[in-house]
Amino acid sequence: MNEGDYQRRISYRLLLTTLWATLLLLAVQAIGGWANQSLTLLAESLHTLVDGFSTVLSLVAVTSPQRQMGREVWGHGRAEVAGTLMLCAFLGFTGVSLLFIALGQVFNGLTGATNAFPVAIDPQVLRFTAAMVILNVALGIYASYQARSLSSQTLRLNTRHFLADAWLSIVMVGVLLAIWQNQRWLDPVFALVLLPLVSRSLWRVLNDQLPMLLRPTAIAPEAIAHIATQVEGVTRCTRIRSRGMVGRQVWVEIHLVLHPEFLEASETIGEQIDAQLRQRYGPLRTQVWVEQGRPYQDAFSAPGRPDYLPPDSNGNDDWP
Repeated sequence: MNEGDYQRRISYRLLLTTLWATLLLLAVQAIGGWANQSLTLLAESLHTLVDGFSTVLSLVAVTSPQRQMGREVWGHGRAEVAGTLMLCAFLGFTGVSLLFIALGQVFNGLTGATNAFPVAIDPQVLRFTAAMVILNVALGIYASYQARSLSSQTLRLNTRHFLADAWLSIVMVGVLLAIWQNQRWLDPVFALVLLPLVSRSLWRVLNDQLPMLLRPTAIAPEAIAHIATQVEGVTRCTRIRSRGMVGRQVWVEIHLVLHPEFLEASETIGEQIDAQLRQRYGPLRTQVWVEQGRPYQDAFSAPGRPDYLPPDSNGNDDWP
């Protein structure tokens, strides 16, 4: 197993474990909140739902077979766009509903109405929620460490989003403990604090993922063509595509027409173009194709790389 396959395998396992832990915490919060009439648990479950959605997007980026050769960074399709729209609609409807309920409870409490705060936290729900929060935070810290050691951009983005809201989960446990000690007025008040933060959490996910969902052009084709044609032996550069975000990670595909005398040096030319693009635009992966459909990958196409395709049994290194 080469280095790239090992990185994807570890990232996949960590993301899958994180997803299952997040779904379990979501179930505990949603069921416990409904059974105990806790607006705090229900509002926090919306945060957990956003965390789960972020993890799903990261899993798609790691596992999709059509996103090899760097396409996994970044490029999401219609399913992810539809999921984003449905999530926004669900969060909007549920969040507004909880907001009105919380405001109603606060108003009833201020007017001295009886049973203004119907919440009643079960000790088992409190203990199980606290245990799951501690487990998820510990898993997020471990995944953040692995993301740095593996240099996995996908894993790093997911853990950064998760840990940014970890303090809310810890504070929520303290609020639940206070509610259990008959400070029931904290339930709608803390829910009013949590609900606006759900929008902020969702915006952070979409701010990282939405440009990739729409698949924008990262670098102007004219700029790439200008750099490529400066390399000796390149006569023309056509069918230029680029995806991603400059400064973070970009995938570039170009088709070259080479002078016949330079066909044997196609791989070296591809490496030179990759080096110049990398110097100009930062982290990227370049896929270079030449005449007669013979693709030569950039410096990444070498034994030990995840996108290396070895020659077949006849010694033919043409891609299928």
